Amino acid sequence: MSNTAHTNVPAAFRQSGAPVTPPATPDPLETTLRSAFDQGEPVDAEGNPTVESTPAELYALWQGMTIGETAATPLPKLLALLGVTVEEVEPEDLPIAIHATIHGRIGDAEIKLSRSLPQVEREPIVREFLNTITPDLGHKAKGPAQYRVTKQITGTIRCYDWCSEPHHEHTGNIENIVHQSSRITLELPTESGPMALLYAHIAVDPFAVDVVQREPHIVIDDDQSLYFLPLMQSVEFCTEMTEFAAALRAMTAKAAGR
Repeated sequence: MSNTAHTNVPAAFRQSGAPVTPPATPDPLETTLRSAFDQGEPVDAEGNPTVESTPAELYALWQGMTIGETAATPLPKLLALLGVTVEEVEPEDLPIAIHATIHGRIGDAEIKLSRSLPQVEREPIVREFLNTITPDLGHKAKGPAQYRVTKQITGTIRCYDWCSEPHHEHTGNIENIVHQSSRITLELPTESGPMALLYAHIAVDPFAVDVVQREPHIVIDDDQSLYFLPLMQSVEFCTEMTEFAAALRAMTAKAAGR
C-alpha cells in the first residue's frame, strides 16, 4: 500500500500560495470567431485568424450572432469584425440636416459622424447602421429627429411598384416610412477597378416638409450631398448627361486620332 499523501490544492492558488485570477468569461465575439475559423485556417503568433473573409462570409457570421452577443460585444470589436471605419467630420462636410452617413458594404464601409453630434448619441447611431449593413454596396444617412404632429392610426400603406424597402415589416411610426427604389451607379473605370461617382434612385417621402419630396422624384447622391430633382428637372439633367457623353466621346475620338 502506498503511503504517499495526496493534498488537494485549490485551483485558485499556485503551489507558492499566490492567488491566481480565474479565467474570464469568454468574449461572445471571440467565441463566434473561433467557431467560424476553427477549420484549419492560418493564425498569427497570438492565435488570431489571419484568413480574409468575403463579404458574404462576414455577413453570414454577422447574421449568426444573437442579439445578446452583439449587445455585449464592444463597438470597436464589431467594427473590426465587419470591416467598418468611423470618421469624425465637420458638420459642413455632411449634407444639410444630416449628421451621420454610412457608405459601402460589409468588409469595406465607412461611417461619417458630425463633430457636433453628442457623444451619447454616437454609439447608438453606429450600431443602428451596422444592423443594416449587407454584402451589397449601400448608402444611408441619418438626420436629426423631426417632430411632426400626427395621429396614431392603424392602416395599410400603399407602396409603389418600384419601391424596394420592406415596408410590410414596418412597425414604427407611419411618418418614418420613405419609399425608395434600388440605386443605379455611375462608375469611373480605373486601374484599380471601377470607382463610384454618382448614385441615383426614385423616392417619395409622404410626410416630408418639402413638397418636392412628397411626390415621386429623383435623388442624386455624390457621396457629399443629396439633390432632390422633380421629374422635369431630372429629364433636363438626363439631356445634359447625354450631351456630356456625346462631347466626351467626340473628345476621345479626337485624342485617338492624334
